[in-house]
Amino acid sequence: MKKKDEKELIDELQELDIEIVVEKVNEVFKNNPDNYREELAKIGLQWFDDDYPDEIEEENEAVPENENQEFLVAYFNGAFEISNSVIEAFLAEKYSDNPNFPLLRKYFRQGNPHLKSLIYRGLEINPTDIGFLNDLSFFHEFHPMLEELIGRYTEACKLQQNLDTFSELAQDFYYSTSPDGYEAYHALKEIYGSDTEKGKIIDHLIQAEEDDEKSITF
Repeated sequence: MKKKDEKELIDELQELDIEIVVEKVNEVFKNNPDNYREELAKIGLQWFDDDYPDEIEEENEAVPENENQEFLVAYFNGAFEISNSVIEAFLAEKYSDNPNFPLLRKYFRQGNPHLKSLIYRGLEINPTDIGFLNDLSFFHEFHPMLEELIGRYTEACKLQQNLDTFSELAQDFYYSTSPDGYEAYHALKEIYGSDTEKGKIIDHLIQAEEDDEKSITF
């Protein structure tokens, strides 16, 4: 066999090997979307989250940079009880032009009970508040409370009458709980059926998600 032929054969085998790996990865994400990391490990691949250590370092170094942040840190450390002033300070910081995300994120990661109480108070005031529902979802990422998260999102979807906002809530609900294997769209489908306006929105979201899955390529 000539050298050129050997090289061509090696190239073909390498291309074939890559195709096999891609097929296996596709199968993992298709059949095991909720525990893909474990399944990837079974075929000899490992998932690396390079940002995670950097976030920890950022949080460890984060300190209050203004009076508002000092006020919040004092609350998180138990200096005083929840109040409207605390909620206002939290919202002002979260939606400021230059929020100190590492500082806030540190308390989410710790599962700070005072932060959790703040989120609950916000949802007591407005159960459909997407911002506080997102905060609860983020808290859940570090300290799982799936049943509570499902209950809050389900109630918010029931109470929300604006259909555009309902659609946004339903999507947030789906993406916040799907990593845990919960089928939010299908749960909402059972509540609203197909003959209601909300039910039609859910049907559309289910179809859109199915179309997205079919179009995924690697």
